[in-house]
Amino acid sequence: MRLELHLSYACPQACAFCSEAERMALFRDRPVTTREIARVLAEKRRQGFDHLTLTGGEPTAHPDFLGSLRAARSLGYRTYVTSNGIRLAQSSFAARALPLIHELCLSLHGEREVHERLTGVPGSFERLLEAFRNAKGFAGVYLLANTVVTAWNWSSLEKILEMVFGLGARHWLVSNLAPEGRGALRFRELAVPLADWRRRIPDLARLAEGRGNLRFFGLPLCVLGPYQELSNDLYFSPRVTVERARGPAGLAETPSPAPTRNRVQPRSCAGCAARRLCGGVFERYAREFGTSELEPVHG
Repeated sequence: MRLELHLSYACPQACAFCSEAERMALFRDRPVTTREIARVLAEKRRQGFDHLTLTGGEPTAHPDFLGSLRAARSLGYRTYVTSNGIRLAQSSFAARALPLIHELCLSLHGEREVHERLTGVPGSFERLLEAFRNAKGFAGVYLLANTVVTAWNWSSLEKILEMVFGLGARHWLVSNLAPEGRGALRFRELAVPLADWRRRIPDLARLAEGRGNLRFFGLPLCVLGPYQELSNDLYFSPRVTVERARGPAGLAETPSPAPTRNRVQPRSCAGCAARRLCGGVFERYAREFGTSELEPVHG
């Protein structure tokens, strides 16, 4: 029973692919209040939810980020935080936050020049490295890394893999560009062809073997071919997302029973043996680039 709570709509970065850019523009000055957080956490815990993801925007930018973690832990939630690492680079802040976090996912998008080009913030790479060091030094945190793959960092994936596992991450989530927010505005420029993914995946799987968990988000199972077990689709847990909304209610809930957000299964998927397990291809990709790269799984 997973709950995803968007705490903050502020972020010190301006990532070229940010899926939340539109919502942050709308609600930048309206973070979820402490009272709303307490109500949602208590209500969902009574309903049986026991895993909490805090995200945003940048969740650590919320003025009561630490209080939210403490409240979640007191209610028995397992806590998962997604972050760009800028505040967790501060040793004093990290020392207070890390004991309250079970799982921490830090976003690493390339070596210094590429990472900072994608985030739009000079110095963000060094601060991220410091956040990794702080988290690696805290044994109670399961450390993950997320990389959003674009045409800008495509040639660096092997180097990113080495960095991710060298910095102490035990799990690397490699995310295909989602056509949302700025990712939608620049989708044609930044999207990587599925055929290129298909050729690259075997090398990444080989390099990750024995280093840690490797998962791919947003790719049809047929693109992974014999590496389908590395698809994040197969490990997806149904969840409910709570986020700021317009109107008198203030917050909206969105259930996600399957990993199918903005994804479709076109006609070419009709005879695929993996269809029930696969989230499909992003609808925007199919519309702009076609579906000839899809190869239905047989048997």
